[in-house]
Amino acid sequence: MKNKLLITTALASSLVVGSAMAQTTITGSLGVSYKSVQGKNNSGNGNSFGKESQLNVANKGKLNIGGLSYAAGFSLEFDGADGIYSYTPGSTAVTSTNLGSGSASITLGNLVGSTVVTGSARQTGSSGWHLENNYIDIISESSGTTLTISSDHIQNARGGLAHIVGQHAEDFNGGVNRTTTSLAMDYAGTTVAESFGVGIVQNVGKLGKVSYFYVPNHTTQGAQSGKNSVLQAAGVVADDGDAVLGSDDLPNAYEYGFIGDLGVKGLTVKAFKNVEGIKRAANNTDVNISKTKGQNLGVRYSYDVFTVGVSQMKSKAGGTTAATDNLETKQMEYGLGFAVNKDLSVGLYMNKAKKEGTTTEEKTQSIAVGYSLGPVALSAQYGKVDNMGGTASGDANVMFMSLTTAF
Repeated sequence: MKNKLLITTALASSLVVGSAMAQTTITGSLGVSYKSVQGKNNSGNGNSFGKESQLNVANKGKLNIGGLSYAAGFSLEFDGADGIYSYTPGSTAVTSTNLGSGSASITLGNLVGSTVVTGSARQTGSSGWHLENNYIDIISESSGTTLTISSDHIQNARGGLAHIVGQHAEDFNGGVNRTTTSLAMDYAGTTVAESFGVGIVQNVGKLGKVSYFYVPNHTTQGAQSGKNSVLQAAGVVADDGDAVLGSDDLPNAYEYGFIGDLGVKGLTVKAFKNVEGIKRAANNTDVNISKTKGQNLGVRYSYDVFTVGVSQMKSKAGGTTAATDNLETKQMEYGLGFAVNKDLSVGLYMNKAKKEGTTTEEKTQSIAVGYSLGPVALSAQYGKVDNMGGTASGDANVMFMSLTTAF
């Protein structure tokens, strides 16, 4: 079996030949930020620094068939945390078979009765880092068609068109009322494009691009681990390139949409819809009784020094009972931007979000200033959040500042 594996691997490697016409680039970005939340109605205060860094590796070139070209790449994003490993407490039952004798030592802590020993176990999971924007695209330039096998890459429903300067409400609201649970949405419905799938993007003349993306096994937590997207009873398949079938309890999902200017200079139109299938448990019984659905419609127009934008997002989450089934969250965003000069921009932003079955509307209002220092950009945003998460007492004033650069 080992010899067969080595031969197979060697054969596969021999089929991948480098091209003298290929172009490989490595780019990146770095951002540091400061956020202050001054809560009202006992909703909590907080001040903290943040950081985000990203490395992008990309390659493109020509294929030796049909005049096709390709593009491939991936990104490493590091948010907040200092390392890529974390330590979490582990617990082991103490029995006559594993306590034993010998020279091994153990550390006792939180001993409950005489049955459990708690210590530390090294985890190989992530702590603030993401492997994202994984893709291999096959491109027909003559027809304007791109076939993609990817995650976090194809054009998608993420982002509205109204936050012109500064952060959108979902990020801006984080920490208000001691939580990140905001009704504001950056991705309505479910994040289809962040899971591995296959899609197609088609140029529609000079109007824009339409796309369709299908994911056989979708998780709202983002792209599946490794190269595999099939879940087994014993856990996610190991990262060996083989998708071994097992207990499939993840739903499929799809998303389709359009981004373009419709042939009008300064105009941007965005329209997307996504659907996630019904989730099932390992024993194949229904977990949700309906599908999760999302919709994103937006328009932005720039003329001279002014930019205006409006977006509407709707999300219906599949529920497990009739009481929670298909409750809709609706969001409206409005934005105005003004370019004072080539370096200085000012933006006004409002976000209103409300969930069906509740009487309280979450509202975010802010003013943001962006200034270019050449290779470094400075952004400052100040505003207020009312009824965070639809809770009447979740009010706060928020200030956010950041420095970003690219290389």
